[in-house]
Amino acid sequence: MLEMKKILGIFLAVCFVLSVTAAAASAAPWDNNKNKFKFGDHDKNKWDNNKNKWDNNKNKWDNDKRKWDNDKKKWNNKKHGKEYNKWYKTYMSWFVSYKKFCGYYSEFYSYYYEFYSSYSSHYGSRW
Repeated sequence: MLEMKKILGIFLAVCFVLSVTAAAASAAPWDNNKNKFKFGDHDKNKWDNNKNKWDNNKNKWDNDKRKWDNDKKKWNNKKHGKEYNKWYKTYMSWFVSYKKFCGYYSEFYSYYYEFYSSYSSHYGSRW
């Protein structure tokens, strides 16, 4: 039960971070005539900071995935019973949230690279 609360707490925290980041990314202004981002003084820094946050979250999720995969290897050699079924349900709920995070992560990266391609065409590649 404590383990499930811990997993749900992590899941809710990640969902909150994702929703805030997605809202910030979708609020980026566009220039309708040229279909490019409008650039301010600190836009590049904001995108870089968001990228670092996403990368850190990705590393945390990948570490959790390694732990779950190790547990899965341990269960492969054991007889399956009620404890395994309980573990497997928990694992599958975590795995669904992991796949959802990976989708959001790749979506952010598509916006990130789109921003940088627009940024480099606007300012040139001086970074």
